[in-house]
Amino acid sequence: MMRRLSLRQQITFLVGLLCLVLVSVAAFGASYIAFERTKQEIMADSEETASTLAAILDRGMAERYREIRNIASLRPLQGIWTREPDSIRQVLEQLQATYPDYSWIGFATPDGTVQASTRGVLEGASAAEQPWFQEGLKAPYVGDVHEAKLLDQLLHPSSSDEPSRFVDFSAPVHDENGKLIGVIGAHLNWDWARERLEILLNRRGIVRPEAIWILARDGSVLLGPEGTTKPLPDTLIARMKEYGSGCFELGDGHDKMLTGFAISQGYRDYPGLGWITISRQEDNVAFTAARSAVWTILGLCVVVALLGILFALFIAQGVSKPLQAIIAATDKIGRDPTVSLPPIGTGSREIVRLSAVLRSLVRRAGAAEKRVLEVSTLREQEVLTLTRLAETDALSGLLNRRGFDILGEEAFAQFKQFDRLLAVLIVDIDHFKRVNDTYGHAAGDEVIRAIGEALTRQLRSTDTVCRFGGEEFVVLLRDTSRESVQIIARQIRSAVERLRPVHHGRTLSVTVSVGGALASDADRDIQDVFERADIGLYEAKSTGRNRVVIASVTTPVAVALT
Repeated sequence: MMRRLSLRQQITFLVGLLCLVLVSVAAFGASYIAFERTKQEIMADSEETASTLAAILDRGMAERYREIRNIASLRPLQGIWTREPDSIRQVLEQLQATYPDYSWIGFATPDGTVQASTRGVLEGASAAEQPWFQEGLKAPYVGDVHEAKLLDQLLHPSSSDEPSRFVDFSAPVHDENGKLIGVIGAHLNWDWARERLEILLNRRGIVRPEAIWILARDGSVLLGPEGTTKPLPDTLIARMKEYGSGCFELGDGHDKMLTGFAISQGYRDYPGLGWITISRQEDNVAFTAARSAVWTILGLCVVVALLGILFALFIAQGVSKPLQAIIAATDKIGRDPTVSLPPIGTGSREIVRLSAVLRSLVRRAGAAEKRVLEVSTLREQEVLTLTRLAETDALSGLLNRRGFDILGEEAFAQFKQFDRLLAVLIVDIDHFKRVNDTYGHAAGDEVIRAIGEALTRQLRSTDTVCRFGGEEFVVLLRDTSRESVQIIARQIRSAVERLRPVHHGRTLSVTVSVGGALASDADRDIQDVFERADIGLYEAKSTGRNRVVIASVTTPVAVALT
């Protein structure tokens, strides 16, 4: 049949058939790719959301764990616990005012009697049978979420809602001679976790709070679907614990849910309670955009197919005879030394254009290799530019964590090899959340830029400053000494204290706390220096803020510098 058709008819028929095949392949391919990529992106996003929530909960719980442990071990408070209950209660209520997330803080004697507590709740009662007291006698303790109906009625006598839930913290209290004199206990209101969840939902633009669950290590609901004790089977819970984090599809048919999960692993010395954070999204909702994209692509493919057939009708008419001449001449190029260019085409404009393009192509062949080299060089320059962008914080113009890590490892290697002294300062903005909450995030951005410029002005040409994110800056001091570190840290603190950033006509006042540490021969890597600097920062924060603390090289005890 094909032999009976003219070239014009053959081209039209074959192009039409090809277009139909391509449309079908493109439609099915686009559908598959769109659905798979959408599924992967949504499941990856769900896993990231669950992991972020787990990290937020772990870090928050670690802070509470460290607070109670520090309260129990603070030397200035050692003499308080043996005084009259009124004196102890006054201290406890001051601590509760500082840490409002705690619903109750109390001090119990070694026999379990609650000697003093905030608002006098449960004073005189026995806590000897309570897990927080029994475990707190031995070591710092954190318990899982539980209901406390009696405590809730005492704290909120007029409330008729479901009893509040709490997380218990406790730690042993010793006198100056190391003798056990009691247990400090605190009940953290579970609403603390709800607030963290709301912050995450707002940050990630999630409008359906029910899409986020928090489960206990046994799979029971801590925060999630109401009326359900264990929404997931034990076998699935066991597999989730085995993998630590990941994503999967849950359900059948139209009820499928794209689910991401993460297991809380604790943070630093906080052991973690094995909470399971889950982020879910309905399959039908997730693929709405993908289905719309598939129909759009299908429509475009049909249009392209029709245009291809029409175009084939026009080009087929003038192709046959002059095309053969051009093919024959072009085939001789490279074989016959007398033929260096294809002939000038005759016939249709397409053939004329084809011959011109082929002649131009042959002429450009000699320059092609040179252009390839030029393009390769340009690509290398673009890669270097993109690398610099990836290592720079967009807001402050300083290095970000990625760029700083490279310099930090290089500096530590030089310290180890050539004994070139090295120090790290961690600079944290005091009460930065208040600036954002009071004046807005634009004002917070202005404060970050101003502090970044102030830090840069205080440093030497050999020093490096970066923004690790949020309100934290890190300074790397090379070829320094303990005296120089102290001087530079004080200069940084004073320079920030003198800053007066202006936002929309309002003058802002900010301070920073600075923790620092010098590298020592015992350090395994730069992260060990960071950990000691972080200890110094915590000491600066916990002793009043707007101060400098340089951590000792040999012990974790920090020396405060104003």
